[in-house]
Amino acid sequence: MLQQGDIEKCSKIVCQNYSKKYEKTSFLEMEAMFKNHTVKPQYIVAEEKGEIVGFAGYIQSWMDYNIYNIFWVNVDQSHQRKGIGSALVEKIIKTIEKKKANMILLTTSKPKFYSKRFNFKTLSKFNENKYDLMFLRLKK
Repeated sequence: MLQQGDIEKCSKIVCQNYSKKYEKTSFLEMEAMFKNHTVKPQYIVAEEKGEIVGFAGYIQSWMDYNIYNIFWVNVDQSHQRKGIGSALVEKIIKTIEKKKANMILLTTSKPKFYSKRFNFKTLSKFNENKYDLMFLRLKK
C-alpha cells in the first residue's frame, strides 16, 4: 500500500510518463487517500530493492457502490515491459473481486493491453480516439 511519504516518488513517475501538469494532479489525488473522505482512493505500489518502481490506484464509484474505477497505472520508464503494470492491475482486480463488485471501469490510451491481458471491453472512444473508456464485468 502507498504510504504518505511515497506520494512524491509516485508523482515523479507520473511526470516521466505524462507531464509536470499531471505530476501535480496525481500528487493531489494521492493525498486524498490519507484524508477523511467517505469514499477515498486506494493505491498499491510495486517495489524493487526497496524502491518504488510502479503504482496504481482504484476507488469505489460514488454513483454505484458496485462499480470501481482503476486509474494511474504507472511504471517507472526504466522498469517498463517487465510485467509490473500487469501485476499491479491483476492485484487490484483480485482486491475488487473480493468486494463483490459488479464492474470495473478505466480510461486508457493502451486498450490492447487491457483487452488482451484482462478481457476489458471498450465502451467508448473519446478525445479524438486517443482514449478508450473500458469495462470489465465481474462474475457474480
